[in-house]
Amino acid sequence: METDLPEPRLARVWRGLSGAFAAGLVLLALVMIGVQVYAGTRDLPGPGLDVVLGHVLAAVIAVVAQLLADRRRGWPAAALSLLVVVAGAVALWLFWWA
Repeated sequence: METDLPEPRLARVWRGLSGAFAAGLVLLALVMIGVQVYAGTRDLPGPGLDVVLGHVLAAVIAVVAQLLADRRRGWPAAALSLLVVVAGAVALWLFWWA
């Protein structure tokens, strides 16, 4: 049975931050696609198809998890928001920092 109690501020802030992170991952994936296209048209090496697909996959996972988190409350929403951050952190680690 669901209640109509307002959601705590911390939960809303956490979900908002993960939403911004998901949007950032989408923008990063679009930039990577653009860089690969630019490099391909000028015979430059570019980031590579595996890197571009990895960014796109991370963005898709983040957006789907964020959409599901926005439709839930409590621990499921928090866990899905955490999945957004983890997907982004893994992509950043594998393709930028490692």
